Amino acid sequence: MSGHKTLRNDAGFTLVEVVVVIAVVALLAAIMTPLIAKNIDDAKIGRAENEAQVIAAAVGNFYKDVGRWPSMDASGAYNGVTTLVSGNSGLAGTAINSNGWVSSTSGATVDFIENHLLNNAPKGTGAYPATGRSSWRGPYLNAAPLDPWGSPYMVNIAATNTSAAPLKALVISAGPNGVMDTAFATTRTTLAGGDDIAVSFHVR
Repeated sequence: MSGHKTLRNDAGFTLVEVVVVIAVVALLAAIMTPLIAKNIDDAKIGRAENEAQVIAAAVGNFYKDVGRWPSMDASGAYNGVTTLVSGNSGLAGTAINSNGWVSSTSGATVDFIENHLLNNAPKGTGAYPATGRSSWRGPYLNAAPLDPWGSPYMVNIAATNTSAAPLKALVISAGPNGVMDTAFATTRTTLAGGDDIAVSFHVR
């Protein structure tokens, strides 16, 4: 009687094979996660730089049309507003009060960017001239959102007051840490501090 050999073809994995696969996946995840996180951070920084540049350009275009900086308050007083902040529809919980920067619009000197560059309604009620050679011809922006980390972009519009000490006019994001590391009354030669993302603007 001849013997017969039974061939087995098990479809499953051995415990060793499963452990090896898990180890390889864990190793790849450990390598890729920091790279992915860095790419995400770089993308947010790039977006913040781009949006700050767009706001700065809009401020410049406003000046060229109106002949003055967007700093009128509801009474029509020039230089009544010293700071502009973005995020009219989503500012709750993102207040910044550091290094001289104040984002609360409850005070008379802080207003939303939207009220000057998207709408002709400084502090929500006043208006720049709508006719004539020097008039508001906006909107100068499509939107003025919060930055990628949920904080408002801010403009130290007080720096454009020629009667004051020469300051550096900035559109600035507090960056990833959400804290303004750059002084509000910064000098013209001072760079942005900490992880702040800033774009300076002027009209020649």
